[in-house]
Amino acid sequence: MISVVGAVIVSSVVTWIASSLIRSPEEVAARSAPPSPAPILVPVVQQVLATKVVTRGTGRYGSPRDVSLTPSELKTGPRVITRLPVVGSEIGEGDVLLTVSGRPVFVLQGAEPSYRDLGPGMLGGDVLQLEAALRRLGLDPGQVDTSYDSQTEAAVERLYRREGYDPLVATEADLAGARPLEAGLVEGGRAQAGVQIPSDEVVFVPAAPLRVSAVPAAVGESTSGPLVTVTSSTVVIDGFVPVEEAALLREDAEVVIDEPDLGINSTGTVNLVADRPGTHGADGFHVYFRVAVDGESPPGVIGASLRLTIPIKSTADEELTVPLSAVSLAPDGGSRVQRATGDGFEVVPVRTGLSADGYVTVEPLEGVLADGDLVLVGFEQGAPSGG
Repeated sequence: MISVVGAVIVSSVVTWIASSLIRSPEEVAARSAPPSPAPILVPVVQQVLATKVVTRGTGRYGSPRDVSLTPSELKTGPRVITRLPVVGSEIGEGDVLLTVSGRPVFVLQGAEPSYRDLGPGMLGGDVLQLEAALRRLGLDPGQVDTSYDSQTEAAVERLYRREGYDPLVATEADLAGARPLEAGLVEGGRAQAGVQIPSDEVVFVPAAPLRVSAVPAAVGESTSGPLVTVTSSTVVIDGFVPVEEAALLREDAEVVIDEPDLGINSTGTVNLVADRPGTHGADGFHVYFRVAVDGESPPGVIGASLRLTIPIKSTADEELTVPLSAVSLAPDGGSRVQRATGDGFEVVPVRTGLSADGYVTVEPLEGVLADGDLVLVGFEQGAPSGG
């Protein structure tokens, strides 16, 4: 009896081992088959979509120009630089930029350069811009017109006195030998006795204040050649885009300027787009453009590499958008998406629109599609089951 029980136990153990180790071909195939793919679902998003150009640029101060002086007919003898500004300093309208033989050189705003000595009785556009500058400085030149009259003369004297200098007062005898011959050929071209403003004591610039970026001259040298290099206080950014993107840019386009590592987040406007590649330091495959920074620029912009984002086209309002990979081609040639339902997927025909940043706007032509719905973008392998 004991031998019979032992035989049964041995037989059971052998059967269990065999069942554990031996697999049918069907079972082996089922266990080695890849797991069922799992759908990848993403939500439909209601948003404003915009295409844009993204590139980088370098900040600098704008409108660089060299300052030189026009020799005055009122002066004789050598002209020697006696004081120069410091690089990085800011020079406002009415300030003295430098001195020559102890005489001041004022910075005034105006479109015409200083090309002649000005004095009582003279007429011209340069007189008009002189009076406009004096008015801005609160020096009351009287009526702002093209005539250098007694009120203009008094305002010029106040300009010099305010900065601690005596104005240059010329007599008729002084002027007789200094007037150029052509001055008598033009009405208002001859100055009369009184307070003069010599051509080498004023510099007219398009905009003020100025920033001194370089000083190529030195104290003790003559005034021939450039004396100071200045820029405007406006900050600009030089950028470059590939030739194929240049046609998308337009002047007056808004620009988002940022650099997270420097804490810079500002805005600007495109104010120049080069008409061809290879100019303004660009190579033959890129086109230069310039951005003017709005308002006061944040610290750290000058000399920094900055990200420039320029919106090109945008939806007017928020619209339904899906990832581009959610849109597939329907048998009739139209577009469609597959919306997840409780027990599967519903095919929704759609009309597509603007695409950007991997999304595309969609308008359902049939069925239902709403913000937050889940749509199919693909499949991924599921985790293998244990066994």
